[in-house]
Amino acid sequence: MLLLSLACCCGCPAWFGKPAWQQYPADAALPVQVADLTLRSDSGSEVDKLKTEVRKANLLAEDVYAGVYSTSDGKRVIVFGDTGFRLRPESDADDAMVRLTDTFKLGTPQPVDSGVRGRYERCATGSSDGTDVVVCTSVDHGSSATGVFTRLSVDDSARLLATMRAQIVTPKQG
Repeated sequence: MLLLSLACCCGCPAWFGKPAWQQYPADAALPVQVADLTLRSDSGSEVDKLKTEVRKANLLAEDVYAGVYSTSDGKRVIVFGDTGFRLRPESDADDAMVRLTDTFKLGTPQPVDSGVRGRYERCATGSSDGTDVVVCTSVDHGSSATGVFTRLSVDDSARLLATMRAQIVTPKQG
């Protein structure tokens, strides 16, 4: 009986709380290079607009970030997000896709398995200025990351967002 009591009183909160304390707090910084992508320095006004939109979407965000990456052959990736505690990352991921649906004429978002407990990812296809895009978002208890990808499949976009997120967002070590 004592073991059952300990498991219920200590084990359940630890099981459900572990993703939150592993993922929050977090820092975000855009690297100059991610895979074959290079951060563009000539996208100041676009980046400022994205940061403003991210801040409006999450007024409690501790920090916001945005950047435009490209390759020499024309592939382009826009990435943006925030850091700060999130109580409901799954519904925040759904809300992010709803918010972006009109902007990118998105189809139905599909869940993507992040492989990380407490992290929820969604991707959908759409278009921007006549160009086909894939929009993916990844939200956990400490941050969000959203990418708009050209010239990539949904699966490739999801993998690239995971790679970018791993280089951009780092949990603070307490």
